[in-house]
Amino acid sequence: MRRRTHHKHSSRKGYRRLLDRLAAHEAVHRVATGRVKPRMGSGRPVAPISKVRRVDSGLSITINAEGAMIDAYVVTDRPDEVAAAMRERGWTAE
Repeated sequence: MRRRTHHKHSSRKGYRRLLDRLAAHEAVHRVATGRVKPRMGSGRPVAPISKVRRVDSGLSITINAEGAMIDAYVVTDRPDEVAAAMRERGWTAE
């Protein structure tokens, strides 16, 4: 099977597994990581995925990892179904 997740060379195993599980969803065509920003403060994130936004190609998500916030893009033609699956799995706070 073709790989459907594009990882940056510096991606960590914690959110790499999350992206791979998200890419395994039947409605997801591809998942790619974007910008990585350092996170200030010591507060623990409420959920692994803090923001889910609709974009033309599907969804734009923000992942909370240890010490960083990672933007990722989920290419799908069924964004509502993918967002519902993320909520069911407890990945989002919504």
